[in-house]
Amino acid sequence: MYIWMIVLNIMVIVGIWMMVKIQQRTREQMLVQLRARDHAQEAHQQEWKAQQEKRLNQVEQRLMAQMHTLLEEVHTKEVQDSRRIDDLKRQYEAAVSQAHLEYTLAQLPRIEDMPLPASTDALQEGAEKKSQPLSLPGVDLSGHDLSHRYLSHANLQNARLARANLFMTDFSGANLAGADLSLSNLSAANLAHADLHDANLEEANLLVADLNDANLSGANLHNTRNLTREQLQTAIIDSDVQLNQNDGIVSLDTAVISDNSSHH
Repeated sequence: MYIWMIVLNIMVIVGIWMMVKIQQRTREQMLVQLRARDHAQEAHQQEWKAQQEKRLNQVEQRLMAQMHTLLEEVHTKEVQDSRRIDDLKRQYEAAVSQAHLEYTLAQLPRIEDMPLPASTDALQEGAEKKSQPLSLPGVDLSGHDLSHRYLSHANLQNARLARANLFMTDFSGANLAGADLSLSNLSAANLAHADLHDANLEEANLLVADLNDANLSGANLHNTRNLTREQLQTAIIDSDVQLNQNDGIVSLDTAVISDNSSHH
């Protein structure tokens, strides 16, 4: 009886021990499963996090590209607006300058309106005119009609007067050095004492123009129309004057040049 009690106790102890082992193993398996699940969840979270970061980077790159495009568009618009403003400013300045030029030309007195130089009043008015002569160096007056205008002592150095109508215009004492007077109509114009050195008078009409003491040194007189030897003899010329193709003067003797140079 005692032995069976011992055996029974042993069997109970063994059963308890086996149950403990089973529970321990079950606990370990559960821990392993939990660790595996946690690891899987962690891996999933890391993968999800990596995907989210990738998406965020893509969104950021798209936003940066869009921002860069917008900045370029804004810069281009600013440049275009600046150019448009500059163009409008230049057009405005050109229009104002042209309007001022037209107004100035419209105010030029006509020869017939000038008083005769015989009276004291005429001398005073003439002095006033000379004290404020027209000054438009380098101006482009090509093709303009300035006939019968009073431009005495005007400063038109290097001006462009090609094809201009200068019939009976008073250029006495004017500065026309280097001016382009090609194909202009200077018939009956007063060029007495005018500075025309290095001016271009090619194919200009100088019919009965007054060249008394006009400085034609180095001037281009190729094919100048209606220019006579008598006119040249009253002008100041030198060996640089270009007359070799002039139809009105068949040849110009060097004696005429030397006489004019020594005379003036």
